[in-house]
Amino acid sequence: MPDVNGGVTLETLADGVTLESLPDGLALRTPAGLVVRAAAERLAGPRLKGRDLLGKATFAREGGDPVSVVDATAGLGADGFHLAALGHAVTLIEREPLIHALLADTLARALAGALGPRAEAAARRVTLHLVDARVYLATAERAQVVYLDPMFPERGKTALPGKAMALFREQLHPREAREAEEAGLLLAARRHAARRVVVKRPLRAPPLGGVAPSGALSGTTVRFDLYAALVQGAGRG
Repeated sequence: MPDVNGGVTLETLADGVTLESLPDGLALRTPAGLVVRAAAERLAGPRLKGRDLLGKATFAREGGDPVSVVDATAGLGADGFHLAALGHAVTLIEREPLIHALLADTLARALAGALGPRAEAAARRVTLHLVDARVYLATAERAQVVYLDPMFPERGKTALPGKAMALFREQLHPREAREAEEAGLLLAARRHAARRVVVKRPLRAPPLGGVAPSGALSGTTVRFDLYAALVQGAGRG
């Protein structure tokens, strides 16, 4: 069904979220009118302003030796796409079919040249899987770095449009269920990574799963907690 924005509604979910085909690709629209899209602009750059703490934390500096990174909580792809734009091989893992559809649509448009040559080159360095991250990490060939970004809105805070994705994922996986999974996800990531696990956290949030990192890189609003990889068969550490 056409809408006022020139799009077509493809599917309506029980919670009122709709999947829409818009002129610039697939999007999800919440009942409050917030539009959720994949972060297509990050495939082509430009560079992040200031210090690129994400690139530093993952060893993925621009112009450096290629690094293999598994973004195990891909979401809208902003960080994974950024790492691919820097020249690194990125595997995106997303378990929610609708969010996976947004990522797949963006990558398909990029590979077709619709987003420009830089985005096309970056998209060729991205592999996308629809799977639970814990299953993938337990069975796939090891990557050098595993990146986790399980960020959700804090209780009592009013979400801005830029946090539409966090709100949507909170609907799919309430905080209580998510917290029960965090320690297991971190352990799976540390067992998979060959060099390091990087976890993005709100600046004042506790460490993921209550597990203290070995170090951290902090910005103004977020920090990147750093965990050593675990040798297969080693203790939980």
